[in-house]
Parts: sequence; C-alpha cells; structure tokens
Amino acid sequence: MTVCDLTHAYHETSGGIRTYIDAKRRYILEETEHSHALVIPGETDRVTRDGRAVTVEVAAPFIAGAEPYRWFRNPRSARRALEYVAPEVIELGTYFMPTEWQPAFAVRNARRRAGKAGIVSIFTHTDFADSYAEGYVSQVLGDRVGKLTGKAAHVYVKQLINRADCAAAPSPAQAQDFHKRGLDVLLASYGVDVKTFTPQAASGAEVRAELGIPPEALFLVYAGRLDSEKRTDTMVSAVRRVNETRPAVLVMVGEGPHRDGLKEEQEAGAPIRVLPYLTSKEALARLFASADLYLTAGPYETFGLSVAEAQACGLPVVGVAGGALIERVPDGLGLLGPVDDDEAMATNILQVAECRDEMGRAGREEVVARFAWEITFRKMFGLYDAALARTA
Repeated sequence: MTVCDLTHAYHETSGGIRTYIDAKRRYILEETEHSHALVIPGETDRVTRDGRAVTVEVAAPFIAGAEPYRWFRNPRSARRALEYVAPEVIELGTYFMPTEWQPAFAVRNARRRAGKAGIVSIFTHTDFADSYAEGYVSQVLGDRVGKLTGKAAHVYVKQLINRADCAAAPSPAQAQDFHKRGLDVLLASYGVDVKTFTPQAASGAEVRAELGIPPEALFLVYAGRLDSEKRTDTMVSAVRRVNETRPAVLVMVGEGPHRDGLKEEQEAGAPIRVLPYLTSKEALARLFASADLYLTAGPYETFGLSVAEAQACGLPVVGVAGGALIERVPDGLGLLGPVDDDEAMATNILQVAECRDEMGRAGREEVVARFAWEITFRKMFGLYDAALARTA
C-alpha cells in the first residue's frame, strides 16, 4: 500500500506538519512494508526516489505575503502528481485548499471507478475555521464580519470532512469540537522524540555566550512562525515588562512576515534575539534545554508541538488559555493567562521563573508518558485500514 501526503505546508522551514510527515515516513519505512509518497509544491518539477519513499515536487508560485509557502495554482498539476504515485491512501494536511482537495477526491473517485482501492483522509493540523477564517478576518474587518466568516468556514470544513473517508485531529479539544458538530474524527496526538528532546541536550553557558545572554538573565525561548497568529508582539511586550523587574531575554526562532520587524526591534535594543528556523532537531533541542522557560502567546494551537518538545527538554511553559495550550499546560507545568494581555504574561513569567525546575521536571514526565509517534501512526493506520475495508 502507498500512503501519500498532499500539502503545500511542507518546505525547509515549516513546522508541525513537516515534523508529522517526516515522522510518518520514518514509521512507514522502519515499521511497515508500505510505501510513502509526498506531493508538494516546489520551485521546479522534480521527483526524488529513495527506496519505498518518493517525493514529487510540482512547480508552483509563492503565496503572496506568505513566502516561502507555495501553492498548487493549477489543481490539474497536483492531480497528475497523485496519478503518478498511484496511492491507495491520500492524506490532506492542508485540507481547506481547493486546489488540494479537488484533485485528491478526483483521483480517489477515478481509482474506485477502475476497481482499485482509494480513500482520502484528512488530518486537521490547523484550526482553519477559528484561526484562519475568523481570526484573520476579525483583525482586518472586525469581529462581526469575522464571526460570520468563521461560521461559514465551519460549514465548509464539515462538508469536506463528510466527503472524506476518514479524519483525525491532534488534540482532544479539537476532536471534541468536531464530535459536537456531528463529525466522526479520530484523536491522534502528535508525538515527540524524547531521546533528542531531553534535558541532557543542554549547553547552557555555551548557548548564552553564543547569543549574548548574560548569566544572570532569565532565558526565554519561542520557536514557531513569526506572524500575527502567534502574537509575537504580545511576547515582546511581556518580556519588556519583565525587564522592569529583572533581566530577561527572549530568543525567537523561526520565519514569517514579522521577522524583519523583530530584527529591527532587536537592533534597536529590545531584549530579544531573532534566529532563523533551525532545520536540525538536535540544535533546537540544545537551545530548548539550555533555556529557563518556554514562552508562547498564540491562542489557536491545535496541538502545540514545539511546546511539547520544550517540555521534553525540561522547560516550564508560560502561554495563553486558548486552543491546545489548555491541554498541553495543566496546573503544575506552567501558567496560562488571558489572550493578548502582555501584563498578565509578564506576571506569569516572573512567577514560573521561581519554580521552573520543579515544573520543568513534571513537564518532561508528562511528555514521556503520553506522546510517542508509534502510538500516533498505529492509530492512523488502523483508521486507514478501516476506511479501506468500508469502501472495498
């Protein structure tokens, strides 16, 4: 059986979706006899084969204002790529894009007409309706228009999931929300490589010296996209407030539309260090394990993979009471405050700093006990097999 992931959100500096797909490919190659295909937009048309793994890149333009993301402008090109790899399972990682779901369903239907097995699976890596549709529209056109857009987006998502053969979500809250809307969506949490992300990866003094962080300063870290959805401005404002009480530096790792502005703030003296996306998981683990606590302000996380990786490295978390952070950071593992409240975030940073070792140990124990990729993909392949059996 060939399992194919189709998404525009896989590139050199992408985050959770890429981590999930890379882990899936490893699982397929190491634990099964199946094959894995990946279809993504790229700079040029290219096919890369490595045994039972194949990656098909389709020449595609950048998404304006969202580089380095590209999109399948012509759904026929994505369809040709899917027909080339001929998968029994097509999984949509960015399921809300018409130029992705249209060719996926077309290829599935064509396979069935030819008497071949074919299903479409949806994995809801992102909270499209609330985060993208309602969240972004509210910022531009106001809350009233945003809420109307969000309602329409929920209808759209429900139609897509009902059209698919199976679907999964990475967080209990998201899965429960789908269930309330009458949708059968499996809970399949992300996993964490706890051998890489470990407190033993720390090189505290060296990392501080490399980044110019004084020994007495509180060392905070955030890794993820640098954009309005992640509320980078709230984090920077909170750390400025912390510096009124004690020295603190926030290291921000990632790419996105806010990166240039954040670099300018750093150069103007803001207590931040802006680093490019780290392709090496070992380098990211070294950074996490060397820090004092993890900071995040985005209210729409569907799982919070970077949060879990930081917890695996022994870091407590300061965040906001929204999205998956409510599940990821229970009492004793950090503190959550109101969304868009830099003053409350600063207060929580100072409080967590006083008991960070105890909270960090508890966070590590939580991740080790609950999150493993093998569990995730055993669930997913059970989901695929059941869907294939229903449609045989």
